[in-house]
Amino acid sequence: MYQVMKQINLKTIIGSIMIALALQATNAQPVAKIGYFMDNAPYKHLLNPALVPVRGYFSYPALGSMDFDLQSNLGLKTFLFPAANAGDPLLTFMHEDVTAEQFLSQLSPENYFKLNQRMSLFSFGFYSGTSFWTFEIASRINAGLNIPYDFFAFMKQGMSNEAGNYYEINDLSVSAGLLAETALGASFLITDNIRVGVKGKLLVGGARVVAGIDQMTIDMKSDKWTVTTNGLVNLYGAGFNFTTDENDAVDGFDFTTPNMAGMGFALDLGASWTPIKNVTVSAGIIDLGKISWNKTFNSVARSQGTVEFSGMDGISLGETEEGGESEDPFAEMQDNLLKMTQFKVVDESNNFAESLVPTINAGVEAGVLNNRISVGLLYTNRMIPNNSISEITGMVNLKPFSGFNLSASYSLLNGVAETFGVGMGLNLGIANIFVACDYVPTMYTPQYIPLSKATTHLQVGLTVGLGKMKAKK
Repeated sequence: MYQVMKQINLKTIIGSIMIALALQATNAQPVAKIGYFMDNAPYKHLLNPALVPVRGYFSYPALGSMDFDLQSNLGLKTFLFPAANAGDPLLTFMHEDVTAEQFLSQLSPENYFKLNQRMSLFSFGFYSGTSFWTFEIASRINAGLNIPYDFFAFMKQGMSNEAGNYYEINDLSVSAGLLAETALGASFLITDNIRVGVKGKLLVGGARVVAGIDQMTIDMKSDKWTVTTNGLVNLYGAGFNFTTDENDAVDGFDFTTPNMAGMGFALDLGASWTPIKNVTVSAGIIDLGKISWNKTFNSVARSQGTVEFSGMDGISLGETEEGGESEDPFAEMQDNLLKMTQFKVVDESNNFAESLVPTINAGVEAGVLNNRISVGLLYTNRMIPNNSISEITGMVNLKPFSGFNLSASYSLLNGVAETFGVGMGLNLGIANIFVACDYVPTMYTPQYIPLSKATTHLQVGLTVGLGKMKAKK
């Protein structure tokens, strides 16, 4: 029985579960942090509302700033391994020549992909004396995938122990959200060397969905397998509804007229201090707030159940005596798994308040050669509950003339991962061009596919330069 059970195609089982999930569900820095010390980075106030650029700006509609942020503790190297013979194709993590220890030792208890996209739809910033005022309308789109360690352990090891294996897979989930943001900010020079900033942000929620398996247990023994799941799809969205098949199982979404499904407010606070000429110390905290989602626009679907599979005696895995193919002994199990992971609508709508993830940015910059060159050190902490992410970044900034900045950075992420960044600001008056990338991949395949962790932040912006700050009388 044990030998036959080992032959079960794990991909079939996992595929059934993930296909079901895919049918159900269709926290980052707002801009690249390398712009923190750059004079020609018009949106640096998004990292600290006290920071100001050399000139005011007016954005081209929908082109002012476009940001793409990807965070992950996984990469291509996590899943591909070199073959024993040099020159042979790379091996996937499921290949028999890749041991479970080789693959699983690279994983964390929680493995994730987080994608954030921010677009400045309309914005401007201008000086009034020594004060700097900003206004912006922007959109935020975020998505995430969380994969626990035991999910991969089950895929790779299956039933590797003759006495049995037990897997507990919690929080296997995908999520997505859409927000609109309207912000008004100001930065004030309160003394000759101290500047403070504040920004208020009105948040409008368009949609929020979280789908996945809250808990799955897989108890594998030589004579029986038992799989128990408890899944949830939680959708907030005006104009969004579940669609169901003939068995009342959720098979997609129906989108009608969009509307506001949630509302919230957030604050950014910051300050900067220049104790001596060309030396500046600054700190800020952004995204202090939350958004509340209305239960009127909440739809919930659940899936739960237990499937047992036992008894293989007398079943032929080859052809019948008449020469035809025998019945697939795993078809019933696969059907039962699919039924177990089908989500069905339930009446459980609730109001929900969701806190934003605050981020602390604290930096010090010192300039030399009449401030044509400066070095800076930036500390960042994303205050994610139970999973705070800290980062220290050193930067070198070149400012050969007022209309051009070039920066390079080196970062330590959580004291371990090392990464490089580059940024350029070019102010031509009618076009202030800003291009930056915080995490530049340094290892590639021959096909130019990055091998490092799937983490990057790319920002591209185009604005019109306005007037400079007037000297304080």
